[in-house]
Amino acid sequence: MSTFFGKFRRVTASTNYQPEIDGLRFLALFMVVVFLHITHYINQEFYNGNWIQNKYWYTFGTDGGNGVALFFIISGFILSLPFAEMHLNKKKRVGLKRYYLRRLTRLEPPYIIVLAILFAAEVYLLNKFSFSDAFPHFIASIFYVHNFVYLEPSTILPIAWSLEIEVQFYIVAPLLCCIFLIREKYLRWVLMLLIIVGGTFYWYNDWSVPHLLKYIHFFFAGIFFADLYVTRALPIKAGKPYLIFGLMVLAGFIFFNSQLGFVWYLMKMICMFLLFYLVLFTVEMKSVFSKTVIVIIGGMCYSIYLWHQAIISFAGKLIMKSGMDFTNTSYIPFFILLFSIVVLVLSSVYFLLVEKPFMVFNSKRPVKS
Repeated sequence: MSTFFGKFRRVTASTNYQPEIDGLRFLALFMVVVFLHITHYINQEFYNGNWIQNKYWYTFGTDGGNGVALFFIISGFILSLPFAEMHLNKKKRVGLKRYYLRRLTRLEPPYIIVLAILFAAEVYLLNKFSFSDAFPHFIASIFYVHNFVYLEPSTILPIAWSLEIEVQFYIVAPLLCCIFLIREKYLRWVLMLLIIVGGTFYWYNDWSVPHLLKYIHFFFAGIFFADLYVTRALPIKAGKPYLIFGLMVLAGFIFFNSQLGFVWYLMKMICMFLLFYLVLFTVEMKSVFSKTVIVIIGGMCYSIYLWHQAIISFAGKLIMKSGMDFTNTSYIPFFILLFSIVVLVLSSVYFLLVEKPFMVFNSKRPVKS
């Protein structure tokens, strides 16, 4: 069984692999896929929006979108880590050519393949768009500028709005990481905390077209944690109270509903930042987020992210043709489980056949300064 699961483990170029980070990816993925997209699809398509009447629970599913914010913090941490090691610990210099080439060869091929498949399906199979109408959106999506050009998410792969933000960060991350050149640590920390706190307050409840500046505070939270991690400013701690507190923070991050008002939003943000800290710096929470199953699923997050909306839509159409009784809400837990399994299985196949080979390719590339 371990050999079977081993096939689905992601491959990294770094020897300093942190399984708990993939555990956090699992949490972010679960919130986006299950809380947001699966429950929303079931409510709208199966029950005509009448399944959830309570305001808290109605907005709870939508609030799962905060999993994207957690993804941004993870990206900020992972990408800034080698720059923090270089500037603060005088470790190996980060070669910018390799940095950008790795981003390009690791992320671009699986994304373009998904875009091409969905483009062909929407134009030639579903007749949703004409070629002339869809092709400009396809090109804009390939170059990660759909948000800017059309002021809306991609019509081919709507979820890719957040990937465009990630790519913007990838491009400027080496420049942002120059903050590590400030030798006085307290000055560095104050500057980063000002960006984190300022962004948290300034961009609250803003529904404008997404761009990097709007989410920069989440990426800087990751950069800040990378600073603490490489300088060992906060050593790893152990003790049962950390586990109890960590689980309370985890519950707060999941159940505090940021759409009910600013205080709720602020509590959710605090819980998210605290959770990331506790997973990095406490033994118990690190262990919770290093469990094999969630680490493996979290490691496949890119394939699941790229495919889950299309899979949910495809599976939903098949279920609606089955003749099931959609007036019976007792089926809802079954539907949620069914969609989750289908998304996981089909995305795992794509991970194994397409994404993982590019991971292997990147991990074997020679490291040059």
